[in-house]
Amino acid sequence: MQEFYPLVKHVHMGAVLASGGFFLLRGLWMMQESSLLSSKFARVVPHIIDTVLLLSAITLVVLLGHLPAWVQVKIVALFVYIFLGVLSFRIAKGYGAKVLAFFLALAVFAFIMSVAITKNPHGFLQFLF
Repeated sequence: MQEFYPLVKHVHMGAVLASGGFFLLRGLWMMQESSLLSSKFARVVPHIIDTVLLLSAITLVVLLGHLPAWVQVKIVALFVYIFLGVLSFRIAKGYGAKVLAFFLALAVFAFIMSVAITKNPHGFLQFLF
């Protein structure tokens, strides 16, 4: 099974980039108040990408055989990122609130990536600790 780890890891990293890139694109559409944001494409594609992302993440944890602290931090931060994304695209009423939630979500996304890259639970915040 371990021979599949590099392949699954690359699928996961590709899905991370696709998910983040599409989130950024949707945020730009939101800030421009573009009708593209409400298109069927913009509503369906994130679910497909994020399903691949989630399945590859679960597979990596199973292949790894344990749940290191840095992975646990990524999971908690993921819930924060999801909440901010939902706030930005669905819940927030005013333009300013939507944009603020969007940029906070991008910051959390960057934190999650920094945790993954450094394999340090503090990610880019490690200089504070």
